[in-house]
Amino acid sequence: MKIKLAQLELDLSDLEEIGSSKEINFQVEIPELKFRSKEILVPRPLDLDITVYLANESYFVSGKLQGELTLECSRCLEEFAYSIELKIEEELEKADIRNIQKVKISDLVKNNIFLAIPIKPLCSQECEGLCPECGQNLNKKQCDCDTETFDPRLADLEKFFDDEDDK
Repeated sequence: MKIKLAQLELDLSDLEEIGSSKEINFQVEIPELKFRSKEILVPRPLDLDITVYLANESYFVSGKLQGELTLECSRCLEEFAYSIELKIEEELEKADIRNIQKVKISDLVKNNIFLAIPIKPLCSQECEGLCPECGQNLNKKQCDCDTETFDPRLADLEKFFDDEDDK
């Protein structure tokens, strides 16, 4: 069943006995997300397969979320497809639930997606990034810029090594 993230709710009113459970499968349509001031696109619905168990004072949500995100590479700034397959293990306290027939889990899904995004997303480990001088994407074409940097605070140290070579 396809459902939009904002409308992602569970009806847990049929879980009355401790230990009872129910399986739920959704295809979650997610509009673009904002994370660390960057946009994350979700080109296709994500598959959410969960089981909800009733315990004494809480509900346990267990399952997986899988699909594909579109992220921006931290080195070359190109968009790339990033596959996710997340194991979801969450506990929902009964005291925190206002309406047992409409338990919103959209924040639970978003938070799990955010935790799966790498701190520094890379399109590949071999990504060469952008030239610091001209901005050319070095994965597509090499440039002729001189990118060797020199720290003037180390100038005397360079002279020291030059003197050693002369001996």
